[in-house]
Amino acid sequence: MARGVEADTVEEYLDRIGEPFGAALRTVRDRIAAIVPESEEVISYRVPTFRVNGKALVGLSVTSRECSLLLMSPPAASELAGTLPEGTITGATIHFPPNQPLSEATLRLILDVRLRELGLPQTPQAPQSPQAPQTPQAPQ
Repeated sequence: MARGVEADTVEEYLDRIGEPFGAALRTVRDRIAAIVPESEEVISYRVPTFRVNGKALVGLSVTSRECSLLLMSPPAASELAGTLPEGTITGATIHFPPNQPLSEATLRLILDVRLRELGLPQTPQAPQSPQAPQTPQAPQ
């Protein structure tokens, strides 16, 4: 399957690539949108692309076997090489199997690098799960 699919909208692209790829990229898309809510989704060079302030942040695509997150930056790929807990980097692309969409934590690492490169504020940290209140210890 070629990276570019004839589509006018991101949703149309995701519908046309079929399953299991569409579901995996929808999951990644939803996570990116939650992490960088000010981003906009567009089709650019025939792939879904997230832009912030008119600047391309990352893109999504598929091959015949896997899903891809397009970093659009060889320096970002070099910086992230060997640091990601999931996915593999080839060139400026992170590949992952459709049955293992990139996690929110991994996407935050990636998006922070790209946002910094673009001179934009980094993502807020994910909310921590609430901890059980600690009971005060009686003096002994």
